[in-house]
Amino acid sequence: MSKKIKLTQDEEFSGRQEIRNLLGGNLMDGITIASKINAILLYVNEEELYNDYFYPRGTYENFLYTGIGRKGHQDSLKNKKYILNIAVLSHKNDKRPLLVFRKKKGKYYFTGIYQLTETHQNVQPDDNDNLRRVFVFHLKRISDEF
Repeated sequence: MSKKIKLTQDEEFSGRQEIRNLLGGNLMDGITIASKINAILLYVNEEELYNDYFYPRGTYENFLYTGIGRKGHQDSLKNKKYILNIAVLSHKNDKRPLLVFRKKKGKYYFTGIYQLTETHQNVQPDDNDNLRRVFVFHLKRISDEF
């Protein structure tokens, strides 16, 4: 049985480890499945060089978030992160909220609960400068608290 956890908008965390201790999940991936609650965690980092995976910058009411996987097609079964993209696509059916955390100056802040409103695919260069298909998730904030 999981314990009750309350998160409020702009609640500060010292790092991913603190969030992992509270909610579970992977320390490195931008999309991770929480292991201590029924939720999917998405991380936004505007300071990172590879920051085209979300936009518009600094806007978190409605935004676009590119799926996980920096090499190869994100919709390929060969992509080891494919299942995480599918988790976002199916979050409503699975009754798993999308919890977004943004990184700013080394700290993380809870941004809110989001819902997928639409998805499209785009073509972007990967880390090896090869063109690949990516998921682009259209997200809308539905609550400031969890």
